Amino acid sequence: MKIVIGGSATNDAGVGMLQALGMRVFDEAGNPLGFGGAELSRISEINTEDFDPRIADSEFLIASDVQNPLVGPKGASSVFGPQKGTTPAMVEMLDKALTSWADLVEVKTGIHLHDKAGAAGGIGRAFQAFFHAETKRGVDIVMEYTKLSEKLYDADCVFTGEGQIDYQTASGKTPMGVAQEAKKYGIPVFVSAGSIGTGIEGFI
Repeated sequence: MKIVIGGSATNDAGVGMLQALGMRVFDEAGNPLGFGGAELSRISEINTEDFDPRIADSEFLIASDVQNPLVGPKGASSVFGPQKGTTPAMVEMLDKALTSWADLVEVKTGIHLHDKAGAAGGIGRAFQAFFHAETKRGVDIVMEYTKLSEKLYDADCVFTGEGQIDYQTASGKTPMGVAQEAKKYGIPVFVSAGSIGTGIEGFI
């Protein structure tokens, strides 16, 4: 199964999805917890006894455009939170909550999520920790499906685009992936953007 992750209004590392699929999470007193990123710092126990058994028999391919880590200055909370209205105080709280969750997951599964890609509020890391899943750049999957490389073989130039070109573009979004592929053939690339944001100086 292919899962495409990108912009979202969540910042809970996919825990809400896991709960919907039967996983249960509890605090130190054994009380079940609610939903949302703020709850992650209170989780003390992960119970997978009722986790949907179909997950174990399935394989997933996760398509993600960005490579920002789950936590830290360039993490899901710090980079994507302000885009959705979080204040600096909220960003700090959410980042600590994601870190607490990642620490707990590492103890339970041995998988270190902290520096793994945190697109869509970290939901991709839920797949990595609890599913049979492989993650690829979304643009790589699309280029493979459309056979872009074959189409570039005798092209004179390439046009691509994005709503806003900014510092995130270089982390693996479509224009960067297309440009990298075209570069293999020495083909010039023209990018059309709705606007130009900050932090693009390093890759123009």
